[in-house]
Amino acid sequence: MITRVVINKSIETKFNKDRKQGLFNAEVRDLIEYWITEIEELGYDEYTKSELFIMLHDHGLKSDRQGQRSITLDQTGGRLIYSVIKNAIVIKVI
Repeated sequence: MITRVVINKSIETKFNKDRKQGLFNAEVRDLIEYWITEIEELGYDEYTKSELFIMLHDHGLKSDRQGQRSITLDQTGGRLIYSVIKNAIVIKVI
């Protein structure tokens, strides 16, 4: 099944601004791009069985973020929060 990843322009703009201010390094940007490529190539179901899924500590969230998921981007606590909606992954927060 084909899965596409959607990132809102305002989220991408904020991420790029934060990266320029030193909050994220180029490796984080590369990791996000790799994560997107893997999901789009494998499909979400196969991604959940992959080493990358485990490596990024992909997990469901609770409370006010119920229904959303999170991956760990770096050792300083950077996270990407996303939702799975039908055949699309919608990035909510970086």
